[in-house]
Amino acid sequence: EEEEDANSYDSDEGTTLGALEFSLLYDQENSSLHCTLIKAKGLKPMDSNGLADPYVKLHLLPGASKSNKLRTKTLRNTRNPVWNETLVYHGITDEDMQRKTLRQISVCDEDKFGHNEFIGETRVSLKKLKANQKKNFNICLERVIPVDRGGDIEERGKILVSLMYSTQQGGLIVGIVRCVHLAAMDANGYSDPFVK
Repeated sequence: EEEEDANSYDSDEGTTLGALEFSLLYDQENSSLHCTLIKAKGLKPMDSNGLADPYVKLHLLPGASKSNKLRTKTLRNTRNPVWNETLVYHGITDEDMQRKTLRQISVCDEDKFGHNEFIGETRVSLKKLKANQKKNFNICLERVIPVDRGGDIEERGKILVSLMYSTQQGGLIVGIVRCVHLAAMDANGYSDPFVK
């Protein structure tokens, strides 16, 4: 198994949110994506004691099912957590690797009242990975990743509506004509859509 290092950045150079070290490996034979969260360094203090209770959330996009969301354990009272934890996405195809993005690699702070606070995030386009070759990352966290208006926008589907103002009823009548290309929400690749 070969290893390749991505450009790395030191958290002392240009960030106050901290840096995240992780590796990604696409196991083509077993159709799985292995995401190893190694450690973070210099995380922004989130608690009154000047520390944080950090964990990492992963979100594979496009796709909104719970199977696309994974998270590490929470480490208490540290700004330099060491997880060494591997999270695995199963059923990943070559096509997924070309079109999906591990967009929300979010580092969050868990507090005892359940109000989890966002520290920072980064994202990786999976097409940058080579099959069966581990790639290491050491990336400064950002507050909000700006949306790239290119081909990486998450398409969640389209809806056609009709609108008519009724003077008799004194209100707007909204009709749902049809929806197409909806994002798969269930494990079977389909959705059970409704409109509110």
